[in-house]
Amino acid sequence: MVPIPVWERPEVKTFNPEDKTDAPVPEPEQSASTNVSGRWWKAEKKPTVRAQAGKKNKAQLDKAWKAREDRRKRDEAVKKIEKEIKDDKEAEAERKKQITKERREREAEKKRLEEMAARMSAKKLQRMKKRMGRSKKVNG
Repeated sequence: MVPIPVWERPEVKTFNPEDKTDAPVPEPEQSASTNVSGRWWKAEKKPTVRAQAGKKNKAQLDKAWKAREDRRKRDEAVKKIEKEIKDDKEAEAERKKQITKERREREAEKKRLEEMAARMSAKKLQRMKKRMGRSKKVNG
């Protein structure tokens, strides 16, 4: 679309010297709403209307609530069972660790006692040899 040249356009009157420019300010409509700022050129603000949040039937709400409650109870029961199983596994692992620890402690104590007994018997043998040497004059 090609624009019409200025000299071919019809004349439009934009200024009328006889019009009054001091017209009175229009009175704003008085409303009970506090959303209006009080300026006459501002429109009254109204709350947003949401179409998708329609009225729900009480039966529907109750049904949805009960379904959610049932799901929550079922999830809680599942979590409780899972926790019991996990605790059992942990207790079993702890019991096995304790048994292994006790067995190692017993082995270490047994080894320590054997070494002490060997040391004591070696000392005793040495003492006896010394005595034997004194009395029989083997040692000297």
